[in-house]
Amino acid sequence: MSSYVYMKILESQPERYDRGIALMSLGGADRCKKKLVHENVRPGFKVLEIGCGTGTMAILAALAGAEVLGFDVSDAMLEVARGKIDDSGMSGRIRLEETGVSGMDKLADDSFDLVMSTLVFSELSHDERVYALRHAYRVLRPGGRLAIADEARPETLARRLAHSAIRIPLLIATFVLTQTTTRAVDGLSDLVLEARFRIESEERSSLDSFLYLVARKEEKE
Repeated sequence: MSSYVYMKILESQPERYDRGIALMSLGGADRCKKKLVHENVRPGFKVLEIGCGTGTMAILAALAGAEVLGFDVSDAMLEVARGKIDDSGMSGRIRLEETGVSGMDKLADDSFDLVMSTLVFSELSHDERVYALRHAYRVLRPGGRLAIADEARPETLARRLAHSAIRIPLLIATFVLTQTTTRAVDGLSDLVLEARFRIESEERSSLDSFLYLVARKEEKE
């Protein structure tokens, strides 16, 4: 499914997004967001979230003491995020913008300590991924981190078959209930390296189908 069609579906059902992703990932997406924030966010950090969606991870980062700029292409998703942020009491620490990765060129160099994203790169085209990573590198301060969690294509045939046997029924049930879906991304680690990051860690789920990657911009170039 193209990213355009996918985002139009989300725009029409933003209030169901969190429920749909939780169902499709069997709760793994929320656990990964908490892990990403716990391991990478520190008080006083300036954090950029690519594709903030309904604001779940931005709120977690703000609660951990960060100042967050989150952007998303969907005004409807951002409207849900604004309500959740107001309810959390974190509106003073989070700023939202309606834009896509193409708007990253307006961000200042060396201005963030962390760039983070979950379940977004799998919805971008190859060129959009390259563009987003190039600007993520540029806007990070030396020593800053990139943290991405997303669906990944299993590397072996056996794991692909096992993953499909579990995932396809979930995809059908999730789409029927919430009209949302996701798709796996290939070669993300290679793109991160091509953007000049140094990968610090990569973790895969038991079926090799979900990737959690942390990379760093070198202190000196």
